[in-house]
Amino acid sequence: DIDAGDMSITCVSDFDRRGVTLEEEVDVPFQSIELTVRCHGSAKQEDLDRLAIEVEKYCPLSKLFQQAGTKITTTWNPA
Repeated sequence: DIDAGDMSITCVSDFDRRGVTLEEEVDVPFQSIELTVRCHGSAKQEDLDRLAIEVEKYCPLSKLFQQAGTKITTTWNPA
């Protein structure tokens, strides 16, 4: 029942490149990820806050990164 409309996502990460450059084995390559989700529908901020909680619970990529030890910060904004 939430009209988020089209979404655009900006991602900034703290990535430890030593693993991909074969310098050293790295347990958590992505130390942190900051996501900004901009929604272009009619949803108000309180609706987007509810949606953010549900997405975090069920998103397989979010779960994968969090279980690996990555700190994820997400901000949801109406357009």
